Amino acid sequence: VSVSDFQAQMEALRAWGYTEITHSNLVVVMINGGDLPNRPVVITFDDGNIDVYQNAFPIMRDMGFVGAFYIVGNRLQSKDYVNEDQMRDLIDNGWEIGSHSMSHVDLTLDYSSVRYEVLQSRLTLQNVTGESIDTFAYAYGKTDEFITEKVSEYGYKAGMGLGTSWEHTLWT
Repeated sequence: VSVSDFQAQMEALRAWGYTEITHSNLVVVMINGGDLPNRPVVITFDDGNIDVYQNAFPIMRDMGFVGAFYIVGNRLQSKDYVNEDQMRDLIDNGWEIGSHSMSHVDLTLDYSSVRYEVLQSRLTLQNVTGESIDTFAYAYGKTDEFITEKVSEYGYKAGMGLGTSWEHTLWT
């Protein structure tokens, strides 16, 4: 998405009366009950690319929007990806940081690295940010029952995929 198109999309959301929330806001209401703002929308970004910090973040900050940014653990401090200071800036401005695994692999193809990919990424990001990392975005949006169970077991409150419906469900 070009910067000008992204700006127009955010302006449209604002004009249509949407209110941005984070995944953690949604999870709290799903678990504990409560109300969401009128026309809630979650704005998310995956992978940790620096262009989100350089382009999307300033636009959203100027509009009073927050987002969720899912970081691939082994890309920290890599060229073209956000660093610790940039993540701290996002957090200080109300953004949520979540895990997107350690190396962005399709976990459904090989379970042997699930603990490392899911748990180590959480621990790494918590160590870097000093914040609790409570949400996980499945690489390529792919998950299965085993992976979903491990994400919950390793302490995440929610897992995000590429759903095809409006329905959100609790883990059981």
